[in-house]
This record gives sequence, structure tokens and C-alpha cells, in this order.
Amino acid sequence: MGYNKQLDGFLSSSFPGLQLKSPLFYNSAIAVRFELGGNLEEQSRVERVIDRALSIFKELNQPTDDIYLTVFVDSWGENPVASFEKDVYELFFAYASGVRNEDIDKLEQEFRYKDPDENGDDDTITLRYCTKAKVKDLKVEELLGAIANREMGYEPRIVGDIFLVNETKKSIFYVYDNRGMDVVAEDKKTLRAVYDKYNNWILDYDRSRIDKIFS
Repeated sequence: MGYNKQLDGFLSSSFPGLQLKSPLFYNSAIAVRFELGGNLEEQSRVERVIDRALSIFKELNQPTDDIYLTVFVDSWGENPVASFEKDVYELFFAYASGVRNEDIDKLEQEFRYKDPDENGDDDTITLRYCTKAKVKDLKVEELLGAIANREMGYEPRIVGDIFLVNETKKSIFYVYDNRGMDVVAEDKKTLRAVYDKYNNWILDYDRSRIDKIFS
């Protein structure tokens, strides 16, 4: 069974009805949204994004946990698959130790953000690339650095929306951009530690909703 099918089975069992897309926080029953870069500028912003996201990741995930590293990229006429697929594969090779071409499962699906009221003329599709690895085999700090730098317009080139889905802890980790990140879990006990320890990083706009989950 391919990794995408495994992932779909896991999501339907642990997170029925949830899709891996923004806004993940608002579509989840048990979730926390953290502020990352804030109003900082340039390198200070990048450094804080990495520091906060990495701290939360380490709190949630253990080295032997199984993670689905999943990347979504949208494609349309002027953005064909050939224009980005090499970069997607390079992402997996760079940030997941030992991954080979055959370890990356590719799935073509309907555009994730398709408006149900549209007439169907839009040719946009979504490509989902997925592999499975142990946390200890992921270069998480480097990956987070690449995401943070991408948002600032710096190299290295990294494409797509990146989700880290922990099959062991039944949780999802998603940096949506350098402003913030969402963490989701099947059980609120899984997120209690990050809610308590990093409470002052919670995005104030969503604080009341988050507090109700853990009250």
C-alpha cells in the first residue's frame, strides 16, 4: 500500500472529515494556533520562526515516532508539474535521510481549494507527495529554516504546503507561513504540554477559542 493511501486511512480513522489544508486550525476540533514571526523584520524574524516552531515540534514529537512528510503543490496551465517537481523531490532528499525516489508516493487529486459553486472550467489540480520516516531521520531544524527563509524570499527554493503528520502521537504539525503555525491532535492531552509551556506564544486573536478547548 502506498504512503498516500496509508495517510488517508490514518486521517479517516483519527481525524474524520479533516483535510490537510488551510485553515487547519479552524477546521479542527482540537488545535492550537501559535504566533511565530510577529512584527520582527528580516533575519530576526527568521530566527524566531525557527526557534518557536522547533521548540513546539520537539515538545510534541519523539525520535522514534512515525511521521508522514507530506507536500502539496497546486498545478495549472502556466505552472505545470514539470516546473516544480524536481524541487519537490529535492526537498525530500534534503530533509529526510535515506529517502529514495521510490520512497516518495505521488498522488494527483482535485484542487484542494476548489469552490463548489464554480462551473468546473478551472484546470487547477493538486499534487500530493508523501513519504514516511522516523522523526530522528528528519532534518526538522533545517526544514523549518528553509520554510522561514522561503517566506522572506530567500534561498533555498522550497515549494508547496508542508505537513508533518505524526501517526504515533496522532497529531499534525503545520507552519502555514512565517506568521504562525497550527498543531492539531486527536486528543487534547497530546497538546496540553505545548498549550501550557508555550501559552504566551498563542495567537491572541484565537486565544479564547483555544482556552475553551483546554478549560
